[in-house]
Amino acid sequence: MSDDICPHVVSAGSYLLEMLSPEETAEFRQHSRHCLHCQREIVALMPGALFLQELRADILAANRRLCAERPVLSTVAAREPWWGPACQA
Repeated sequence: MSDDICPHVVSAGSYLLEMLSPEETAEFRQHSRHCLHCQREIVALMPGALFLQELRADILAANRRLCAERPVLSTVAAREPWWGPACQA
């Protein structure tokens, strides 16, 4: 590969955040095994991706706690429209 930036490097963040389809994930994983540009981008983005994964897990856990401790008063639930859809699962 030449010194030009790899056009696939833009997929590294999506790959780390597990936002690619299974096919795209397999393709990027195979490509990045041989591409130093993509390997460097993965290493550079890893701390941020790990932080976002932890944040996502914390938010999901907080939502589960809120759903478990859901108030009985329908007026409170009506003021919090986000409560209903999050607690369906």
